[in-house]
Amino acid sequence: MYKYLLIAALAAAPAAPAFAQSDVGPNGASDAATAYGQSDGVSGLRVEPRIGYDRVITELNVEAGEDSGRLSEGKSGVTYGGEVGYDMVVNGGTMLGVYGGIEGSSAKQCFDGGDGVDTCLKPGRNLTAGVRGGFLINPTTVAYIKGGYSNGQIRLNYTDPTFPEDNFRLSDNLSGFHVGAGVQAGFGRNFYGKLEYVYTDYNGYEVVDGSDKASLDFSRHQVVAGIGFRF
Repeated sequence: MYKYLLIAALAAAPAAPAFAQSDVGPNGASDAATAYGQSDGVSGLRVEPRIGYDRVITELNVEAGEDSGRLSEGKSGVTYGGEVGYDMVVNGGTMLGVYGGIEGSSAKQCFDGGDGVDTCLKPGRNLTAGVRGGFLINPTTVAYIKGGYSNGQIRLNYTDPTFPEDNFRLSDNLSGFHVGAGVQAGFGRNFYGKLEYVYTDYNGYEVVDGSDKASLDFSRHQVVAGIGFRF
């Protein structure tokens, strides 16, 4: 009997290393994807600089009988900033994360009032906080969607060279939300790159006078690239 047990043990020995190296875990999930997720650009604390295209849209709506109308104007610029986040891989192929960021923009919209008078409207700093989730396309690449809270600053500058005492600058903070989607790919053990689209909508201003109403709203479209480091 001992002879047969010895023969069975020797026969099973070559299969043991192959089983230990298998990519399929006990639950049928990919252990390789999980291992990569925990070490190579998908899981953990991350920081990233960001830069991309920014399209800021100002929309004026007036409801005043025959004088009703809608005016929409957009200006493009460069968005730049940074983001900090934390991600984790669950169930062997699903990524969940949280993030916060700050960014600025070069977009600016100016109105020429004649005689050198300029009125310029431009976005200031934009703060974001949100969550994102996605799935691993391969062990180092993830496709995701994101969404959360935004707080954007709007700045108004009025310049009159003839009467400089009338010059003024105003700023206000507007709350809103953002949604987006992107693809992120890791390279090396600590770095990743990503490309994403983000839409942001801010709560604007509204004035009501009897049956007349006017509203001024702001939104933006962004295509942003980032290169990050994961700890």
